[in-house]
Amino acid sequence: MSATQTREASRTTAFTNIVYVARKIEADLLAIIDTYGCFTENWGTSVMHDVRILMDEEVIEKVILVWTANGSAEVLDAYSYRVIIGGFGLADDRSGNIRYRRELVGATFNLRVEYKQRWWNMSDEDKADIKRRLTLTWGPGGVLDYSKGEWQADRTYSKDGFGVVRDRFLR
Repeated sequence: MSATQTREASRTTAFTNIVYVARKIEADLLAIIDTYGCFTENWGTSVMHDVRILMDEEVIEKVILVWTANGSAEVLDAYSYRVIIGGFGLADDRSGNIRYRRELVGATFNLRVEYKQRWWNMSDEDKADIKRRLTLTWGPGGVLDYSKGEWQADRTYSKDGFGVVRDRFLR
Protein backbone atom coordinates (compact mmCIF):
# COMPACT_ATOMS: atom_id res chain seq x y z
CA MET A 1 0.00 0.00 0.00
CA SER A 2 1.31 3.46 -0.78
CA ALA A 3 0.44 6.79 0.76
CA THR A 4 -0.24 9.95 -1.15
CA GLN A 5 -0.18 13.52 -0.02
CA THR A 6 -3.03 15.72 -1.20
CA ARG A 7 -2.14 19.02 0.45
CA GLU A 8 -1.18 21.54 -2.20
CA ALA A 9 0.99 24.62 -1.86
CA SER A 10 1.96 26.86 -4.68
CA ARG A 11 5.57 25.73 -4.07
CA THR A 12 6.96 28.75 -5.79
CA THR A 13 10.05 28.70 -3.60
CA ALA A 14 12.97 26.29 -3.67
CA PHE A 15 13.79 24.92 -0.22
CA THR A 16 17.40 26.10 -0.64
CA ASN A 17 16.13 29.69 -0.85
CA ILE A 18 14.10 29.18 2.32
CA VAL A 19 17.15 27.77 4.11
CA TYR A 20 19.29 30.71 2.95
CA VAL A 21 16.84 33.31 4.28
CA ALA A 22 16.05 31.36 7.46
CA ARG A 23 19.77 31.15 8.29
CA LYS A 24 19.89 34.94 8.36
CA ILE A 25 16.99 35.01 10.83
CA GLU A 26 18.75 32.26 12.79
CA ALA A 27 21.94 34.35 12.89
CA ASP A 28 19.94 37.22 14.41
CA LEU A 29 18.30 34.85 16.90
CA LEU A 30 21.63 33.31 17.93
CA ALA A 31 23.12 36.78 18.38
CA ILE A 32 20.26 37.58 20.76
CA ILE A 33 20.74 34.30 22.63
CA ASP A 34 24.49 34.95 22.94
CA THR A 35 24.00 38.55 24.02
CA TYR A 36 21.20 38.08 26.54
CA GLY A 37 21.53 34.41 27.54
CA CYS A 38 17.76 34.04 27.26
CA PHE A 39 17.70 30.53 25.76
CA THR A 40 20.19 27.93 24.58
CA GLU A 41 21.70 27.63 21.12
CA ASN A 42 20.02 24.22 20.84
CA TRP A 43 16.62 25.85 21.43
CA GLY A 44 17.39 28.46 18.74
CA THR A 45 18.35 25.76 16.26
CA SER A 46 15.19 23.77 17.04
CA VAL A 47 12.99 26.84 16.63
CA MET A 48 14.53 27.66 13.27
CA HIS A 49 14.12 24.05 12.09
CA ASP A 50 10.40 24.46 12.71
CA VAL A 51 10.28 27.90 11.09
CA ARG A 52 11.86 26.48 7.93
CA ILE A 53 9.18 23.78 7.76
CA LEU A 54 6.42 26.36 8.25
CA MET A 55 7.96 28.58 5.56
CA ASP A 56 8.21 25.64 3.17
CA GLU A 57 4.54 24.84 3.77
CA GLU A 58 3.74 28.50 3.03
CA VAL A 59 1.71 28.90 6.22
CA ILE A 60 3.77 31.51 8.02
CA GLU A 61 3.15 35.25 7.72
CA LYS A 62 5.66 36.56 10.27
CA VAL A 63 8.34 35.51 12.70
CA ILE A 64 8.61 37.86 15.68
CA LEU A 65 11.47 38.00 18.17
CA VAL A 66 10.06 39.94 21.10
CA TRP A 67 10.98 41.17 24.56
CA THR A 68 8.20 42.02 27.00
CA ALA A 69 8.30 43.53 30.47
CA ASN A 70 8.29 40.70 33.00
CA GLY A 71 4.77 39.61 33.89
CA SER A 72 3.32 41.92 31.25
CA ALA A 73 2.29 42.00 27.60
CA GLU A 74 4.03 45.38 27.14
CA VAL A 75 6.56 45.10 24.32
CA LEU A 76 9.96 46.60 25.05
CA ASP A 77 11.67 45.71 21.78
CA ALA A 78 11.03 43.37 18.86
CA TYR A 79 12.15 42.27 15.42
CA SER A 80 9.47 41.22 12.95
CA TYR A 81 10.30 39.19 9.84
CA ARG A 82 7.44 39.38 7.30
CA VAL A 83 7.63 36.58 4.73
CA ILE A 84 7.51 37.57 1.06
CA ILE A 85 6.99 35.01 -1.70
CA GLY A 86 7.55 36.07 -5.29
CA GLY A 87 9.19 39.36 -4.37
CA PHE A 88 11.67 39.67 -7.18
CA GLY A 89 14.18 42.49 -6.91
CA LEU A 90 14.31 42.39 -3.12
CA ALA A 91 17.49 43.55 -1.42
CA ASP A 92 19.61 41.03 0.43
CA ASP A 93 21.18 42.74 3.42
CA ARG A 94 23.66 41.19 5.80
CA SER A 95 22.16 39.71 8.93
CA GLY A 96 22.94 41.21 12.29
CA ASN A 97 23.11 44.69 13.71
CA ILE A 98 21.40 43.41 16.83
CA ARG A 99 22.17 46.15 19.32
CA TYR A 100 22.59 45.55 23.04
CA ARG A 101 20.06 47.31 25.25
CA ARG A 102 20.62 47.16 28.98
CA GLU A 103 16.89 47.38 29.74
CA LEU A 104 16.33 44.06 27.93
CA VAL A 105 18.52 42.10 30.35
CA GLY A 106 16.14 40.00 32.41
CA ALA A 107 13.10 40.92 30.29
CA THR A 108 10.97 38.08 28.95
CA PHE A 109 12.12 37.03 25.48
CA ASN A 110 10.21 34.82 23.10
CA LEU A 111 9.79 33.91 19.46
CA ARG A 112 6.33 33.97 17.93
CA VAL A 113 4.93 33.12 14.54
CA GLU A 114 1.85 34.54 12.89
CA TYR A 115 0.12 32.20 10.48
CA LYS A 116 -1.28 32.99 7.06
CA GLN A 117 -4.91 32.30 6.29
CA ARG A 118 -3.72 29.17 4.48
CA TRP A 119 -2.96 27.58 7.88
CA TRP A 120 -6.41 28.33 9.25
CA ASN A 121 -8.04 26.94 6.09
CA MET A 122 -6.17 23.62 6.30
CA SER A 123 -7.84 20.46 7.45
CA ASP A 124 -6.98 19.14 10.91
CA GLU A 125 -5.27 16.21 9.19
CA ASP A 126 -2.98 18.48 7.17
CA LYS A 127 -2.13 20.56 10.26
CA ALA A 128 -1.36 17.37 12.19
CA ASP A 129 0.95 16.22 9.38
CA ILE A 130 2.92 19.45 9.60
CA LYS A 131 3.01 19.40 13.41
CA ARG A 132 4.44 15.85 13.36
CA ARG A 133 7.49 17.19 11.51
CA LEU A 134 8.11 20.01 13.99
CA THR A 135 10.68 19.65 16.75
CA LEU A 136 8.91 21.81 19.34
CA THR A 137 5.34 22.02 20.58
CA TRP A 138 3.83 25.35 19.57
CA GLY A 139 0.92 27.00 21.36
CA PRO A 140 -0.96 30.29 21.45
CA GLY A 141 1.02 33.32 22.51
CA GLY A 142 -1.60 35.81 23.60
CA VAL A 143 -1.98 39.45 22.66
CA LEU A 144 0.96 41.84 22.94
CA ASP A 145 0.85 45.57 23.76
CA TYR A 146 2.77 47.58 21.15
CA SER A 147 1.26 50.94 22.22
CA LYS A 148 4.45 52.51 23.59
CA GLY A 149 6.62 52.43 20.50
CA GLU A 150 6.72 52.27 16.75
CA TRP A 151 7.83 49.98 13.95
CA GLN A 152 10.67 51.04 11.67
CA ALA A 153 11.87 49.40 8.47
CA ASP A 154 15.23 47.77 9.09
CA ARG A 155 16.57 45.15 6.66
CA THR A 156 15.60 42.71 3.95
CA TYR A 157 16.92 39.17 3.54
CA SER A 158 16.15 37.43 0.25
CA LYS A 159 17.16 34.95 -2.40
CA ASP A 160 15.55 34.45 -5.81
CA GLY A 161 12.16 35.94 -4.98
CA PHE A 162 11.79 34.54 -1.47
CA GLY A 163 12.56 36.79 1.44
CA VAL A 164 11.68 38.49 4.66
CA VAL A 165 11.45 42.15 5.51
CA ARG A 166 12.81 42.82 8.99
CA ASP A 167 11.15 45.62 10.92
CA ARG A 168 12.28 46.84 14.32
CA PHE A 169 9.98 47.91 17.13
CA LEU A 170 11.48 50.64 19.27
CA ARG A 171 10.23 52.49 22.32
